[in-house]
Amino acid sequence: MSRHRIALALPAVALAVALAGCSQSGTTGSSGSGSGSGDDLGLVTDGTLTVCANLESPPNIYTEADGTPVGVEVEIADAMVEKMGLEIEFKEIAFSGLIAALQAKQCDTIISSLYIKPEREEVADFVPYLLSGSGVAVSEENPAGITGFDDSLCGVSAIGITGATGATLLEQKSVECETKGEDPIDITLTDKAADALQQVIAGQADAFMDTAELVGYYETQSDGQFVVVGEPVDSIQIGAASLKGNDALHAALEEAFAGVVDDGTYADILAKWGFESADIANA
Repeated sequence: MSRHRIALALPAVALAVALAGCSQSGTTGSSGSGSGSGDDLGLVTDGTLTVCANLESPPNIYTEADGTPVGVEVEIADAMVEKMGLEIEFKEIAFSGLIAALQAKQCDTIISSLYIKPEREEVADFVPYLLSGSGVAVSEENPAGITGFDDSLCGVSAIGITGATGATLLEQKSVECETKGEDPIDITLTDKAADALQQVIAGQADAFMDTAELVGYYETQSDGQFVVVGEPVDSIQIGAASLKGNDALHAALEEAFAGVVDDGTYADILAKWGFESADIANA
């Protein structure tokens, strides 16, 4: 498997977007069977696929204590890059700044639990690689009596990730609550899922909504303090985004993913992480 470098992500000043970044030193390597240089792909760095990612979305994509990127999406990215014959470098970006970073050409692709939505497809081409959905989680005590993504959210406090679908769904539900004559949802936004988890456990927010995979992962890691309620909603595809107009890179990513599926690597990765239900190849 490819080794990784996490690079410092600088703000895209021309877009006036604050992009959160951190730096970790490391090495890169690949034993891929592809062309190797990527000269015709318009890469930020020749021979390297630079990936923008929010590395705080376990179990999809996150870091170990030493800063090494891990997760099901990291392994899918590794496998694709090996097919392309390239090295890989991750740039850590706040989720809300991912599209802006891609547009500013700070990276070649986004692989970061990014849902494929019409507004995003206006600026990026996608290679779908996972199925996903959104889920609601509460504290063990659940004082507000929340039962899922339903009217039990009306009048409670909830937290979402800035720019993420979970936050959008909360906003839509809040409007629906008011339409029904109920109190709106008191919504708070954060860039860090771990902060949302702690706020819910501490009783500072009644609920947290984000990807079903993420809230489910935190439930397994919280020793019963954090509990998923209800069923996942809003089934949607996750994909690798490349800047619209770079047809060569999009085609290369598409071909690489097809190769990972065909040789069985994709199925092996999903089985390792318990992600069989997210299999997009057999959907």
